[in-house]
Amino acid sequence: MITYLAVVKKDINIKKLEALLKSKEIKLAAHYKTIGVVKLESSVPVSENEFHEYFISIEEEKDNLTI
Repeated sequence: MITYLAVVKKDINIKKLEALLKSKEIKLAAHYKTIGVVKLESSVPVSENEFHEYFISIEEEKDNLTI
């Protein structure tokens, strides 16, 4: 399973987005409302081009996050 972090555009209906993702066999694992980020899990690669109307960017999660 590949984990992705995606920055959500403003005024996106999360329920509609979740239904779309589910139809493409992508799990919405978490929604961080405060920072406008969602965590996605999928067994196939997720293309940023496929979801350009919902996300500003999508990146594969890495273990190098530092604060």
